[in-house]
Amino acid sequence: MNLTLRLRVVTTLSATLEFYDFTLLIFLANAISLNFFPVASGMGNIMPVLMVFFAGYLARFIGGLIYSHGGDKHGRKPYYMNSMILMSLSTLGIALIPGHDTIGYIAPLLLLFFRLLQGASLGGEVPGSVVYASEYSRENKRGLVTGLIVSGLTFGNILASGAVWFIHTWFGEQAVNAWAWRIPFALGSVIGLISLWLRHSLAETPVFESSDHSRRETIPVISLLKNYRSQLLRGVSLAAAPAVTISVLFFMPRFQQEYIHQPPSRFMGSFVFFTILASLSFIFAVLSDRIGRLPLIRYGSIMIIATVPASIFFLLHGILNPVMAMLPLLIAQGMINGVYEASMVELFPTGARYSGVAFCHNLAFCIFGGATPMLLEWLCNHGWLLSPGLWPAMVSFVLMGLSLHWKDRYQDKLTEI
Repeated sequence: MNLTLRLRVVTTLSATLEFYDFTLLIFLANAISLNFFPVASGMGNIMPVLMVFFAGYLARFIGGLIYSHGGDKHGRKPYYMNSMILMSLSTLGIALIPGHDTIGYIAPLLLLFFRLLQGASLGGEVPGSVVYASEYSRENKRGLVTGLIVSGLTFGNILASGAVWFIHTWFGEQAVNAWAWRIPFALGSVIGLISLWLRHSLAETPVFESSDHSRRETIPVISLLKNYRSQLLRGVSLAAAPAVTISVLFFMPRFQQEYIHQPPSRFMGSFVFFTILASLSFIFAVLSDRIGRLPLIRYGSIMIIATVPASIFFLLHGILNPVMAMLPLLIAQGMINGVYEASMVELFPTGARYSGVAFCHNLAFCIFGGATPMLLEWLCNHGWLLSPGLWPAMVSFVLMGLSLHWKDRYQDKLTEI
């Protein structure tokens, strides 16, 4: 296998496995709640699990700062390797934690601890994959290689939802709640070690190797905050769109079951949603190498604003089924999802690129991605059932405004940015 093909396979597979591990918690929220936050403890509802889910996003931002600092100072490869080690070990830790009935309040504390480690790992992994792959690719292929990674991340959601659907089908609800929920976590940890082995043969990126060592910032994130404020604002708004959409998709099975009282085809629904999103993201990513990133960002934003609130309204009134109601969001977000990573890479110079992408990506997913399930739960519980449509539209409105004075760098060499 030649270097280019091996790089694409490794970065895509690694992204898939990392997000599979990270998103299992939300798909197994009911079983996690029963085992770590039982009713008898006084903590018995879904909100503590959503808070632990959110804690992973908080750690994701801190982990991203740590990993990206080292990556911009000392090279991309060693930090790209270490992130997978941390994810594999922390996911195995979750699989092995005894429940609340066995060790009491130590159980949820250990769950929180390992979730924080998962978040820290993902904070370095996703930006590291994107920067690593981008700096190895030609300028007319950046959309393709980053699109593969984004599709890989989305495919991680597909694997996670498929794994959870499988264990429910094979073992049944009672066994899953008792013990079988641990199987997907254990499997993810083992597969992660295979990904680590695949990464071992990769070398440092040529863009980083050829960069001027004397121009590397002592503390890259300080340089970002001083010199690249407008780029940071654009990058955060850009990453906020997929962060919100993915969290809305995570929330939809509960929304269907608890608020519109539809049959709980929870896991197959998520499987279909994320399969569509992954496919569309890759198609639009490849297209962006020909027509640019900004047209897709703008068209996607306009489509979300114009159609998604209405789709949720039609879902609530039984006019559309869940797949048809979510289709406008999936198509529109596919446009943004396909180009947002490449666009963030093109915002920053080599000496601050890893830090810039990590800062924007992780801050957006921390604030918008992590908090969205809790926000939607609270709003829907207080009667705001249109909120799964209105919230993505609001975020897209901000992104549309910021894109008006944005220079598209899709044809520029990264060494010249």
